[in-house]
Amino acid sequence: MAQYDEIVKHLMHQYADEFAMLSFGTPDVQVLETLDTEQHTVKVHRNDITLKVLWHNETVLLHIEVQTDDSRDKPMPLRVLAYASELLLRHELPVYSVVLYLSPKAGETDPGGYSYGNDVFGLHHKYQVIRLANLEGESFLETASVGLLPFMPLMKPPTGMNAETWLQKCVEKTEAAPVDKQTQGTLLFALSLLGGLVHAPSFLDKLILEEIMQESPYYDIVIQRGVERGVQQGSRETSIKNILSVLNERFPLSDVQRVEHALDSIEDLDRLTELLRTSVKTSGVDAFLQALNGSET
Repeated sequence: MAQYDEIVKHLMHQYADEFAMLSFGTPDVQVLETLDTEQHTVKVHRNDITLKVLWHNETVLLHIEVQTDDSRDKPMPLRVLAYASELLLRHELPVYSVVLYLSPKAGETDPGGYSYGNDVFGLHHKYQVIRLANLEGESFLETASVGLLPFMPLMKPPTGMNAETWLQKCVEKTEAAPVDKQTQGTLLFALSLLGGLVHAPSFLDKLILEEIMQESPYYDIVIQRGVERGVQQGSRETSIKNILSVLNERFPLSDVQRVEHALDSIEDLDRLTELLRTSVKTSGVDAFLQALNGSET
């Protein structure tokens, strides 16, 4: 999700009314305010967007999480429950949560809630799961929802229309949107970025001119952050490779594969640098694994 965060959050804030209508499935909702998304759930987290809205003549909170893929760190129901609980505690207003899945296969197993216990003790929490791949794209295209245009290539095309024709129709609709040149550049750049989750980048390149996307202030930001992440990922892979090389050299008869699996979950470069030093002085692979898990070597 990281490479999409900047522009997706911009669209959600800029077109909050459209995302509120999508979430509740009705135009009978009015956004009153966009709230601070910082939440102190053990450590500081930021949810994607929280809106104070008027729905059915009641002021409530709408919390939307956007997921490219299924949640990896923690089960999605627990994450949503944590966000909703913090919001409820802070604002003392009803909280309605939505998880919006972008990729075609994402969210298929999301139960849309979390519960345990019985009528005496327990918890029952529900939230809305919206998978773009399940939505009929043409109905959204016809309503001219400008903020949702970049997301429409991820929706279902009309019956009998192939994916490439549908993508072309989405691009044409975006090009015809009644917005200024800079906003059009942002919409097309977002469409190109998100469309790559489903469509071939080469086909997107044919449909959308890069010089138009460069009109968007988000073009350089997203591209630069992508480069920075690539450098960081390369450093991480190099660190892991070096650790495994040291251990293989020092303990050729040991099962180093266990270490490789454990290192795969570590993203912190400083931690990997520390573990590289540990690999040089550790007494064995088991001792290294103990250090990796927080014990003394």
